[in-house]
This record gives sequence, structure tokens and C-alpha cells, in this order.
Amino acid sequence: MTEADQGPPEDLAQPAPAGPVEVVAGLGKAYKPWLAGIGLVVAFILVLLWGANRPANPTFADTSSRGTATTVAAGPAFGDKKVGVGSSCLHVLVADTPEKRAEGLRHRDNLTGYDGMIFEFGQAMNHEKTRFTMSDVKFPLTIGFYNESGLRVDATDMAPCSGSDSNCPSYGSKDNFNVAIETPKGKLPDGPLTACPS
Repeated sequence: MTEADQGPPEDLAQPAPAGPVEVVAGLGKAYKPWLAGIGLVVAFILVLLWGANRPANPTFADTSSRGTATTVAAGPAFGDKKVGVGSSCLHVLVADTPEKRAEGLRHRDNLTGYDGMIFEFGQAMNHEKTRFTMSDVKFPLTIGFYNESGLRVDATDMAPCSGSDSNCPSYGSKDNFNVAIETPKGKLPDGPLTACPS
């Protein structure tokens, strides 16, 4: 027998309704395998999307250039720009570092849509010490040399050479220069460096 102020026996007591925490915990246990599977599928899709957004060869990107960039084999990436020579406007590749100037137009079959290459030194170069060779260049070129005022101080034609730098003829200017421009033979316009019209 029970006393009047005591509740019903434990086996007859009504269970208390589950709170929000208990409901979430119960659902989490019931759907745990499903949630883990969905999480893995989402992670896999994100990895695929991230990989698809990457460039095939990041070395083609050259953020220092205003224009597009190009590269040959494992050589450096060249930027490009437009430069005026006389009354012409040339679209040229830019060799503005020692590595790019050393590579120049070697190992190319052609200029692939460009008019030539500009070699920018950023200072006056001694014409007796700074010379160019055609080692591993496959087509004849004309090179023009320009001083700090943009005036052409010299120009010469250069023939392809399959030997090394030490075995190939070297070409230079008759006066100091700041910039050199190489074009296919006979395609270098006459006149000083100018600004291309916008």
C-alpha cells in the first residue's frame, strides 16, 4: 500500500516528454551513417571543383606583364607589349631579366603571332661587352640597337647558328645602347623608338 502523498509506483509512472536536446541526440544516432556518407560526398565534390578551377600549367601565368604571357619548353615566361618603331607599332615579347635575355628567341620555330622581341636593360650597355649570338635560333633575324633617347644607333642582320654561344658568331652595336629589338630578317622598321597610338 502507498501513502497518499507518494506518486504511483515506478512501473506505472508516465515518462516525461523528451526535450530538444534529447530529440537531436536521438536523431543524430539514428542518422549518423547517412550524415557521414553525405559529408564524404560533399567533400569529394568540393575537391573536384577546386581541381577543375586550377590552370593546367601554372608557369604560363606571368602577373608582372600587362599583356599575355608565353613560354617555350622549360624556358622563362615572357610578357608582351606594343612598342613604336618609326611609324610602325610592333607587338613584341619582352626580355627584361637576365634569364629572359639569355633565352631570347632560342628554340622557337617562329614568332607565333608576334613581330619580334625587345631586350630591355634599364641602363646603358657597353657596346664592346654586350653582344648577341644566334645559338639555337632557327630563323634569321635583324637586330636594332637604341640609346636612352630612343634613337637607333645601329642595326645588323644575324644568321641562325646550331652551335653553342662560344662557337657561333656574336653581333653587337657600334655604340652603347639601352634597348635592342629583334625582328625576322628585314622586318625591323626604320626610325627611332616611339609611342604606339592608343
